[in-house]
Amino acid sequence: MSHRTDKAGFHRFSAISSDISRMSEQNTFLQAERLVQRITLATIVLCMALIMIKGIAVDVPAYGSAVGTGLLLITVGMIYRRSGRDQRIGSTAICAGWFILFTLSLSLFNYLLMPHWAPTIDVYLAEIDLLLFGYHWPDFVRANAANPIVYEAMRYAYLSTLPQIACLLIALGLSGRTREMYGLTTTVTLAGTMTIVIWGVVPSLGPSALYELPAMAGHAPPVVEAAYGREIARLFAEGATILSPDEIRGLIAFPSFHIVLAMAAVVYSRRVAWLFPLFLAVNLLVLPGVLVHGGHHVIDIPAGMLVFAVAMRLSRQSVPQVAASPSQLVLRSR
Repeated sequence: MSHRTDKAGFHRFSAISSDISRMSEQNTFLQAERLVQRITLATIVLCMALIMIKGIAVDVPAYGSAVGTGLLLITVGMIYRRSGRDQRIGSTAICAGWFILFTLSLSLFNYLLMPHWAPTIDVYLAEIDLLLFGYHWPDFVRANAANPIVYEAMRYAYLSTLPQIACLLIALGLSGRTREMYGLTTTVTLAGTMTIVIWGVVPSLGPSALYELPAMAGHAPPVVEAAYGREIARLFAEGATILSPDEIRGLIAFPSFHIVLAMAAVVYSRRVAWLFPLFLAVNLLVLPGVLVHGGHHVIDIPAGMLVFAVAMRLSRQSVPQVAASPSQLVLRSR
C-alpha cells in the first residue's frame, strides 16, 4: 500500500475543509471551538503544502485512522448538539475531536520544519543552567536514579501529561463545566501554537542531544536518553524520510510543552474535587520529571510556565462568550 500523498487526497481534504468552514459560518460551532478549528485547519493546510513541496512519504492509513477518529467525534457531537438530545455530550465530543486533529496536525507540522534552517541554542541554554542553577543533566539523572521509587514515579508522571488533558476534557465536558472545558482547549491550542513558533525561530533539542549518560547499572534509562537525543539530532539535520504518527518523537525542549500541559491540568481541574488532588500530586512530580525523563534544560520550565500564562490570558478573550450552562448552548443556526 502506498504511503505517498496524491492530488486526489489533497482534493478530498480540501472538500472536507470547505464543508467544515460552511458549518462554522452557519454557527454549528461555538466561538471557542472555531478558534481551535481555524488554527487546526490552517496548520493542516500548511502541512499539506509542505508535504507536496518536499515530496515526503506519508503513512496515509495511520494518519487516516487518526483523522477519521477526530472527524467521527465531531460528527457525533454535531448530531447530539443539533438534535438537542444532550448538549454536554455534543460539546465534549466536538472538543475532543478538534483536540485530536489539532495535536495530530501540530506534531506533523513540527516534523515538516526539518531539516531546520537554524542551529540549536542548546549550548547556550546548558551554560545558563550551569551558571544559574549548577545543573548538569547527566549528574542530575544519575543522582535521581539512586531513588528507584521516585525515579519511576517521575517517569509515569512525565508520560501522563497528554492523557491527563484528555481525561480532564471529558470530565469537564460531561459534568457541565463548559467554560473550563473551552478554557482548557483554547489555552492548550494557543500554547501549542506559540511553542512551535518559538521553536521554529530558536530551536532547542535538549541536553540529551549534547551529553552521553553514564552507565546506570540496575536502572532503566530515562524516557529521553542519549540515543533518543542522537536520533532527534539526526532528524533535525536531515529531516524525516517518512511521516507516520507511530514514529513521531517529541522534539521541542524550549519552552517545555510538558510543563504547559501540567499547568493546564492543574489550573483547569481546580473545580473538579475528585480530580484536582490527584492531578496536583502527579504534576508536582512532572516538574523534576521533565528534567530527569524529558531531557530538558532547567530554563525550559519557567519558559513553559510563561507560555501557559500568556496563552491562558489570550484564551479568556474568547471563552467569556461561552455559556457556563450546557442548556444555554442551544444553537440558533436555522
